Amino acid sequence: MKAAFFYGGEDIRLADVPDPVPGPGEALVRVKAAGICGSDLHGYRDPRRIWPGLGIPYMTGHELAGEIAALGPDVSDLIVGQRVCVEPRHLVGCGRCRWCRRGDYHLCPDLGTEKGKKVYSTGFAEYSLEPANKLYPLPDHVPEAEATLLDVYSCAVHALHLARINISQTIVVVGAGPIGLTALEIFKISGVAQVIVCDINDHSLETASRLGADHVINSHGADSVEAVRDMTHGNGADLVIEAVGGTAPTFSSDIKMAGRGGTVLVMGSYGGPQSINPDDVQVKEICVRWSWSYALWEGVSEYQICLNLLATGKLKAKEYITHTFPLDKILEAFATADNKKQSNAMKVIIQPQAAT
Repeated sequence: MKAAFFYGGEDIRLADVPDPVPGPGEALVRVKAAGICGSDLHGYRDPRRIWPGLGIPYMTGHELAGEIAALGPDVSDLIVGQRVCVEPRHLVGCGRCRWCRRGDYHLCPDLGTEKGKKVYSTGFAEYSLEPANKLYPLPDHVPEAEATLLDVYSCAVHALHLARINISQTIVVVGAGPIGLTALEIFKISGVAQVIVCDINDHSLETASRLGADHVINSHGADSVEAVRDMTHGNGADLVIEAVGGTAPTFSSDIKMAGRGGTVLVMGSYGGPQSINPDDVQVKEICVRWSWSYALWEGVSEYQICLNLLATGKLKAKEYITHTFPLDKILEAFATADNKKQSNAMKVIIQPQAAT
């Protein structure tokens, strides 16, 4: 099979390697679509920020969908040729620790480890070897490219569960990339009073408006903290979702946007320390909470929740897909995803094999 190998930074090379062979409990997925995640761009921009245990070179791509090409000897609930979406392999827990037993396998100390080795999906290749129990049948009417967004939506559903919001609340989403916009959609579906989205990119804010934002704020052209106060009659937001991450100095303003007794929920992955004035937190009794990935919630798969929402037309995944490239154009695809200001890229999709 053809596969992309990542040597750190912008050094990405295609190579031919043998097709993987599924063992017990495994399935081989013929990859029809794989999305470039913000975490993929972290390693593209800074070779020091790659997933733990990968080494150089590495294969990756965890937002993927396709069809089953082969099955391991003991897999009986799937069939070859079946269309599937994939909960990525790095979310495999040990199944024995207290966190796995209660359904929080994303918190497993040995997350993504099999037989002492770190394992990852390989969506940026023609095939990806996956645990069969991480594959979900994909309805015929849902395109594979849209199904790649399910990993991002699942993070938003997990954030919703952690936030425990109610319908009277005002939510501010800081950052209108896929993480922030999927949070916008999921929180709107939950019925909150209003969702305000802040970003510095007008194109992203236009997308936020199409996805249902009640108000949008360009933080380059306005004081976002004052704007939020004006929109909330001086009270501030009940919940601020931090979806920027990276090195942007947004955490301090997130705290200032939150109202008394409010919460700041961090979904974005920071690449360095953030400054904070403790007085801004203490006198308002602000709760700061981090949200990491997803798993089960009260015994129900958060990934399956999102698949159900997508299949019933409640999510607008198509709105995110701005660019599509074949596998042999992966260098151009990553450059496009990285240069958002010029390309207006939102979600860039790689198609290793012909998609439907």
